[in-house]
Amino acid sequence: MSLIIFSHSDYSFLWPIIEETIQKIDKLNKIFTCNKTTITKPFGFTKYIEYDESNCYSKRWTKDILPYIDEEHILIVHDVQVIVKCDSNFIYKIINLMKENNVDRTSLNVFNGKDIIVNNNIHLCNLNTATGNTFIPYDLCPAIWKTTSITKLFEKFPNETYRTSELNKNLQLFCKNDFKCFGLQKTNEKIYYCLGRPQLNYFKILYITIKNEITFPVEVYMDLKDDFFYFFEKYKLNEKIKINNEYGFILNNLKI
Repeated sequence: MSLIIFSHSDYSFLWPIIEETIQKIDKLNKIFTCNKTTITKPFGFTKYIEYDESNCYSKRWTKDILPYIDEEHILIVHDVQVIVKCDSNFIYKIINLMKENNVDRTSLNVFNGKDIIVNNNIHLCNLNTATGNTFIPYDLCPAIWKTTSITKLFEKFPNETYRTSELNKNLQLFCKNDFKCFGLQKTNEKIYYCLGRPQLNYFKILYITIKNEITFPVEVYMDLKDDFFYFFEKYKLNEKIKINNEYGFILNNLKI
């Protein structure tokens, strides 16, 4: 099972943070992928893959990254999604449940759905029956993919950019009709929020920037505000990235 951190040198100011956080993750094959650059990449990964920057987001995956992945399942996390906590045993339990039910993709956000599968205290819901605070059934938030499925998706939609992939209605319809896309089901467990994204304690993400901006007021970091301050101050992010104070609307997001 591989954890793939997808990055770009434009976000290399986050690489020291990634280097720090990746050290705390065990039992996963850690892969770092980014464009070709002379900037020193973060240490702590077992494999480094460079993609051709002239390729769009879809082709970076199908041509430059996925051909070099041997595992049946991969956990994809983008560089602006700082992993604060990752319980690898939790990840493997999800994968087992995915295998038992032939699930193509599992989002690590929390949803409230009706078609639910359960095993080993892992509750997943079919995103076609769910409500949540993100695009459904496909988005760019951290997710576990069957490797053949994400390959099929981007071969079907070969011209997507990072941002257009979520907005493409045909892509969303394809995921809805041709894939089994699931997410974490809301239970009695505490839900943690960051920029409105609901998550469980087993896998917590600090969404540290949007469009290369720090999002203020700081309250939008919600339950991960202390984690944000830790990285913001330690790595002097105010000197490396601009702050946008107009993100207060995130606080209006309804909790699931």
